[in-house]
Amino acid sequence: MDIPNDAPGQRPLVGAVIRYSIVIAFITVCGWYVLANREDFAFLAAVSPTVVAWAGALMLLSFIISAYQLRLFLRKFGVSPGAVEVTALTMAMILGNLVTPMRAGTGGLAVYLKRIHGLDFSSFAVIYGGTAVLAALINAGLGLVGLVLLWMLHGFVHVPLGILVAGLFFGCLWISVAPPSVRWWGRWVPRPIVDAADSWRLLTKDRRLLFKLALTFLAITVALVGSLDLVYQSIGAPVPWLGVLVTTALGAIANLVPITPGSLGIYDAVVIQIPQFFGLDPARAVAGALVVRALSFFLAVVFGAPGMVWIAIAGPRQTTRSG
Repeated sequence: MDIPNDAPGQRPLVGAVIRYSIVIAFITVCGWYVLANREDFAFLAAVSPTVVAWAGALMLLSFIISAYQLRLFLRKFGVSPGAVEVTALTMAMILGNLVTPMRAGTGGLAVYLKRIHGLDFSSFAVIYGGTAVLAALINAGLGLVGLVLLWMLHGFVHVPLGILVAGLFFGCLWISVAPPSVRWWGRWVPRPIVDAADSWRLLTKDRRLLFKLALTFLAITVALVGSLDLVYQSIGAPVPWLGVLVTTALGAIANLVPITPGSLGIYDAVVIQIPQFFGLDPARAVAGALVVRALSFFLAVVFGAPGMVWIAIAGPRQTTRSG
């Protein structure tokens, strides 16, 4: 018997199964590789906990800068949460995005801001889309600079990678500096998307805000470059700092793809493959990616879980009192 009404409801389930299957497959492959090449991972016994701790501190700094960045966006739309609240929101969002696909942590943030602060979803769409565009712009720019310097200083050339990074950089630059109008798409594009695009055009006219946001993205990338460099130092991996810069920048771009929880498998493929262009052996490339994942998950749980509790209990009460 046909039950056509059930078909739409099955699609999210099928999508979730596919996304988590990718995660399981990636973890299985990594586990098999480590077990099959145990002797190649003997260096892990000499990893310095102190150096790894410093790498974690820089990663935590990048999370804190992200909280300040979110506060800048929200102020533009008339929402002024306190420092504690916006930090709790950021940490909870990071944890949610790490454990669920399709940026469910970001979706939860949108619902919270709508219910507690009255921020409409079209404005949040501008924040979400603007974050992605500016993150891609800054990281593609840094990646392009790194590739050019590698070519000039070390003769390293990778034409497909260079074309991809350059195209992404100039495309995001165009959208940020002179975004096209979408009014004439009205018949084919849903109204909320048109409204969000128009809001983005208005936001890009605030050059001072764009400059501040660009600086925050740059600071985040610098902190993550330092974190990844320390991770490589802890495992005895000889990666030049330009290679670390390119790896971090391209990894940040790959992390924008929301197909799997925390872009697991997508981000890791970049962070494992790119360092091998600079002479890193596969075992240390895999180990570096696993250490980064372990640090990010540990920090997200330690700070994100209390953030979720604060949001559920203290956040609404504080907003009610201030109202």
